Amino acid sequence: MALETKVSRVVWPGRTPRPARPDVRPDGVAERGVTLVEVPIALAILGFGLLAMAPMFTGAVRTNASSHQLTNANTLAREKMEELIGFPSTDPRLAVAANANAAGPTGTTSTGSGSVVATSTVCDNDLPRWYKPSTGAASTASTSPGVGWFAYPYTRTYTVEQFTENLTTRVLTPGTYGVKLLTVVVRPTSGPFPGLRQTTQSVYVRFRDASPN
Repeated sequence: MALETKVSRVVWPGRTPRPARPDVRPDGVAERGVTLVEVPIALAILGFGLLAMAPMFTGAVRTNASSHQLTNANTLAREKMEELIGFPSTDPRLAVAANANAAGPTGTTSTGSGSVVATSTVCDNDLPRWYKPSTGAASTASTSPGVGWFAYPYTRTYTVEQFTENLTTRVLTPGTYGVKLLTVVVRPTSGPFPGLRQTTQSVYVRFRDASPN
């Protein structure tokens, strides 16, 4: 004779059963990861984006280099201009040769309409031709002094012109002038657009005695 045992669950009065947790997944949508086809497509899109941005970075680097170059050129021109303004009217560095109304560096044939230019070596480039960054040394030698020397990145020249006080009529030496027009030109020799970009600063200087050279 088999013994049967029956177990029944006792439900306390007033207690409601806990509701079943709903399924948060939408019906018919299966979970999946990134396929092997999507990975190269995403990488290709990223590559095209980076290639499109590369010219922007290159242009920014060139613009910054050009701005730095022009800043240095302006500084060199202003430095020379302040030096020239401090000279007396009879200083040889402001002199204009006889029968001329302008002085300029070697190779200068005109400074404007009506100008008669006399070449003056003091107006030639006064910056060194070579420099050594490791020591700060400079050289005016025609060829490189050796290892570690680099061509100086700028040249600096200036011109001197004589006018009457109306600032338009040129005066031939030894005539009496009223003002002198000083013009300093600094040209980069390296970097972006070497030789094509330059900085020019000019100033009219009225001398107290207005005497001829």
